Amino acid sequence: MSSVWDVLTTALSPLLYRIIAAATIVVVTYFIVRGLERLVVILFRGLERGYVARVVEGLRIGIYAIAALIVATVIAPEIQVLSILVLLIGLSIIAMFFDVLRNIGSEFYIRTRNIVRRGDWIEIEGISIRVVDLDAFGIIGETHKLEKVFIPYSKIVSSLIINRATPLGLVARMFIGIPQSYSMDSARNSVLEAVRAVEQDLASEPNITYIGTKGGVMEFAVEFHIINYRKLSKVISTIEKEIGKRIPEAVVRA
Repeated sequence: MSSVWDVLTTALSPLLYRIIAAATIVVVTYFIVRGLERLVVILFRGLERGYVARVVEGLRIGIYAIAALIVATVIAPEIQVLSILVLLIGLSIIAMFFDVLRNIGSEFYIRTRNIVRRGDWIEIEGISIRVVDLDAFGIIGETHKLEKVFIPYSKIVSSLIINRATPLGLVARMFIGIPQSYSMDSARNSVLEAVRAVEQDLASEPNITYIGTKGGVMEFAVEFHIINYRKLSKVISTIEKEIGKRIPEAVVRA
């Protein structure tokens, strides 16, 4: 009888030790996850709750998946071959969804750096867009003509972005070409008078800068702050008409 007990003890002891080790790993993993959840909430306190919740959920799933693989390896060492296979499958999945993972990393960078926030006016590849929302895949925005625009986070990270949102409102810029037959002072004053026609919609004094002369045309850059971004098209159209009244040969680019 004792010999049978000894055989059972000898056979079950390694398995018992493995089960205890696996249980220890599970418990430790649970406390690690809880601690990391609180740490992430503290570190990302200024970010949107929805995004923080997605980060916490992704972190939790990733850690538990790794812990499950470790527990399986501890309980059944012969599963190491399967672990290698799972690793290879995981690497293949990463390669397949590289663009998605890159977009997730870009979102993390943009949100933590506060590069773009809801309500900002940004310029990307020459197009001005107001940020309406930041979802899981990219930025949803609208132009001053109320056209809907979607930009993936990876596109924002890899492009030159100008954030035109300021405490005074939206920064708008126009370029005006005036024939050299007009004097410098006359041209500048005409531009200033045209901009003052929309003075009630501006948050500050317009800034008029002489860029240079090319091909007999003087180039001016006009920069101003608009209080209501929805009036951008109207403001630009009004300025263009006022300049046309004073200098018909002028060319306006917004």
